[in-house]
Amino acid sequence: MGREKMTVKTFVNHVLVGHAVGIVAALVPSALLGELSKALMGRVPVFGTIYQLVTIFMLAVPLLIGAAVAYQFKMKPIPMACVAAASWAGSGALKFTANGIVVTGMGDLVNTLVTISVTCALVLLIGHRLKSFEPLVLPPVICIVGGGLGVVLYPFVHNVTVGLGQVINSFSMLQPIPMSVLIAAVFSVVMISPISTVAIASAIGMSGIASGAGNLGCVAAAVGMFVGGLRVNKIGLSLSILLGTPKIMIAAMVRQPKICIPIVLNATFLGVIGALFQIKGTPISAGFGFSGMVGPINALHFMPGGATAANLLIIGLVYIAAPFAGGFFFEWLCRSVLHLYGSEDYSTEMAEFKKEKKQSKAKLVLEKA
Repeated sequence: MGREKMTVKTFVNHVLVGHAVGIVAALVPSALLGELSKALMGRVPVFGTIYQLVTIFMLAVPLLIGAAVAYQFKMKPIPMACVAAASWAGSGALKFTANGIVVTGMGDLVNTLVTISVTCALVLLIGHRLKSFEPLVLPPVICIVGGGLGVVLYPFVHNVTVGLGQVINSFSMLQPIPMSVLIAAVFSVVMISPISTVAIASAIGMSGIASGAGNLGCVAAAVGMFVGGLRVNKIGLSLSILLGTPKIMIAAMVRQPKICIPIVLNATFLGVIGALFQIKGTPISAGFGFSGMVGPINALHFMPGGATAANLLIIGLVYIAAPFAGGFFFEWLCRSVLHLYGSEDYSTEMAEFKKEKKQSKAKLVLEKA
């Protein structure tokens, strides 16, 4: 590892940027091909294999995040592998049962980040002191201390996710429009945080209009980060945010929380529209947004008559026209009119995905003698 000066800000930034990279690698394949493969695998068997592959990638989120964070710290292969393994252990994705080990999903991403942070700090503290004994000593130390601490902390950290879900669930006692507005607004912020919107929605069994509102909140987050980042990030990253997950922009949100304001305003707008058009969903679809088209497809299933021309028009209005109209308007309002932030605040910390600034060409000026 390179011995760079490690401040708290640098440490946190490395963890968040690595988290974003791991999320891209793990979730984008499923977001792009998951629903398509599921729909076609009954007719074309190869799509069944594709669906299994993208699901495996999705379940490997803790491993990929751990490896990506370790890479940000310029760790050597053995420490990098140890951080990835400890991340998986602390995620809570693995459950031991009488019948063997069961993989329950991606685990708790908040506890994954806690585990990774502790493990990376431990590697930075003792790794360079071990010298030739590193292959012998570091893996068991990281396994027991880093992974073990993650396992111990998991119940407490996971209770935070469950508690947030219970708060959101209390919104369901309100009238449809206030309920939809509150759920959409909260989900729009949670979607850009390490907390899993899918885990929250599944834990409380969110369904019906509440699920539709949560899904539209996720759409607002994706569209907001896409629109805001167009000026400073390359189009590939922007499309990954829109079609994959806005969690890629966690570091930007932590650096400048004000960029969430237009997203929350758009989510509020979409919450009203979702309630008026009776947009519904399931506990699983609530936390996906555009990802894999899970939200629009499930909303269409709950509409009377199914995929009629009128219903498809409503889906286009609710999931495409309204989000982008609101996204561009509220981003312009907050940036150009209210001057809450600048375009650079949406910039990613991943240098390879930043747009290069245009440099002004030198002009030749002839001076009078």
